[in-house]
Amino acid sequence: MKHRLTHLLLIAGLSMVTLTTCGQEDNRGSGGGSGNGNGGGTPPIAVNEYKYTKAAGDIRLMTYNAFYCKSNTGTPSFSDEHIKAFASVIKSLNPDVIAIQELDSNCIGRGNRYLLQEIKNATGLDYDIFFEGAAKYDGGTIGCGVMTKRNMNTVKVKFVELPGDESRKLIKVTFPKFSFFATHLDLNNQKRKDAAEIIKNKMNGSTVPVFLAGDLNDSPAWQATQSAFPQLAQAFTIISATEGSLPEQPGTTIDYILLSTAHKDKVAVSETHVVKRLFIDGEAKNISTISDHYPVYVDMKIK
Repeated sequence: MKHRLTHLLLIAGLSMVTLTTCGQEDNRGSGGGSGNGNGGGTPPIAVNEYKYTKAAGDIRLMTYNAFYCKSNTGTPSFSDEHIKAFASVIKSLNPDVIAIQELDSNCIGRGNRYLLQEIKNATGLDYDIFFEGAAKYDGGTIGCGVMTKRNMNTVKVKFVELPGDESRKLIKVTFPKFSFFATHLDLNNQKRKDAAEIIKNKMNGSTVPVFLAGDLNDSPAWQATQSAFPQLAQAFTIISATEGSLPEQPGTTIDYILLSTAHKDKVAVSETHVVKRLFIDGEAKNISTISDHYPVYVDMKIK
C-alpha cells in the first residue's frame, strides 16, 4: 500500500525519524501498490533465529496485516498463490492466537471469497476463525479477523464498532485466563483517539490480563496531537518488538501487541520479534514480498 510520509516530532529522548501511516485508498485494498518488495533493508539474521521456535508452555500471540493477500511484489493480484504464501508464514510461526487485518468477504472483484476461511484452510492448522465485516466494499465487506487454536478454549467473542473515516471494529476474544483484543485503527488522528477511549472502557474492570493487538496506524513516537498512544498508555504497555514493521519504511512500527498495565505482574514475556526472515518449507526466506507489513509476535505465559 502507498504510505504517506510525514515528518513528526518524536517524544522526549528520541531523535527525529520519518514515520508513516497506511494510505486510505490502498488501505481498502483497491488495487495497485507502490512497493517493489525489496525495500526495508532487512539486516542479516543468524540462521538459528529463522525458525522462531516457541518454548514449551508458552502462548504465542501474533498480529499480521494480510494486505488482502495481494502480495507486496510490485505486481499485486488476488490469487490463491498469494493466499498460500501468507498462510505459509502463519503455519511456520504457528501462533496460538493471531489478529489479522485487511481481510475481505464476498467482494465481487475478488471472486466472492471469504479470505479468512481461505487463509485458515491454507495453513492446515486447527484454528477457529472470527470475522465480522467493518466496512462495505465492492458488494461485500472488509475488516479484521482473529484465528484461535481450538485448544485455547475460546469462551466468548464480541464485535464492537469503532469510529473511523472507514468503519472499524474491535474484536474481543475471551479465554479462561486472559482476553485478546484485535483491531485496525483508522487514519484519522481524532478518530484513533476516540477509538482508544472506547478500547480502554471495554477493558476496564477486567480481572484477567488484556492484550491489544493489531495495525494501530500509530506510534508512541509521534506528537501527542497526532497520536492515540497518550490515551492507550493510560491503560496499556507495549510488550512487542518495535524494530520496524513495514518493509518499505525501515524503522517504522505501527503494528503492536500491548498488555493491560494493571495485569503486568500476571504475565511473563519470554520472547518477541518482528519477523523479517523465516524458514518456510525448509528454506530461509525474506518475507517482505508477502505483505506490506511484517508479522509481530509475543511469546508469553500467564502466571
